[in-house]
Amino acid sequence: MWSETVPYDELVRSEVVDLVTRHRLDLLLAVRPWQLAEVGDVVRRFRDRGVFVGLWPMLADDDGRWVNARSTPAFIPFADAVLDAAPEADELILDLEPAKAQLEKWKEWRPTWRQTPSPGRYAEAREELVEATRRWHRDRRITTAVLPLLAFELRGEWVQRAVGTPATALDVDRHSVMAYTSLIEGWSRGLIDRRRAETMLSVCARLARVRFGARAALSLGTVGVGAFEDEPSYRSPVELARDVAIAISAGIDELSLFDLGGMLRRPPAHAWLEAFGA
Repeated sequence: MWSETVPYDELVRSEVVDLVTRHRLDLLLAVRPWQLAEVGDVVRRFRDRGVFVGLWPMLADDDGRWVNARSTPAFIPFADAVLDAAPEADELILDLEPAKAQLEKWKEWRPTWRQTPSPGRYAEAREELVEATRRWHRDRRITTAVLPLLAFELRGEWVQRAVGTPATALDVDRHSVMAYTSLIEGWSRGLIDRRRAETMLSVCARLARVRFGARAALSLGTVGVGAFEDEPSYRSPVELARDVAIAISAGIDELSLFDLGGMLRRPPAHAWLEAFGA
């Protein structure tokens, strides 16, 4: 379960900790620079209850927020600081996406490639991430979150180079493709309805299996808003249940849901968890 939008003081409330524990959820916890001093206590609170915790570092928005060829020099030392602050964590997540400002234009149908890194910078960033993930992987599981475009790449790195997110060369356990049907439908401006979004999810899941093999995973959603604060969301848990069935039928055996904050804001939580199979 991704957790990006729940403030830490709310996350550690007993009812939330009990919910995560009771349903045996893995907690994939976003960490922003201003949360470094708090993250260790949060991780220990959940680990003491037997919860698997993954850390999901995110830079400040002005620094790009997510991991990409331009943000790598800032991201790697920040990820090191996150792991130093919470060494008990089970996993590190690399959210490989272009800068938030660039994606903001894409979702508004104003695509820009001005921030696309040069081939030389892409190659440097790939090697920096290869070395860092090899080091991080000695002590914990590593997962990436990647754009659905990468599932359609099939071979080579032409999509990775175009969006500036080196992924396939990294020593990781899983690549979780962010196949959010609510965004596919909602940001299509009426071009894609729910049925077509489900078809695209099925195609994306099957291509992810081809592209990443046993390392393929999917992130489903969304239940609520995220970084852009205007993300279209599921109408009901019924849509989530359909997405889960589609992903499983495509041979995907690891699913993550975005996100815990949306689920808590749209009760009852048990309806979402039942639809997710938790």
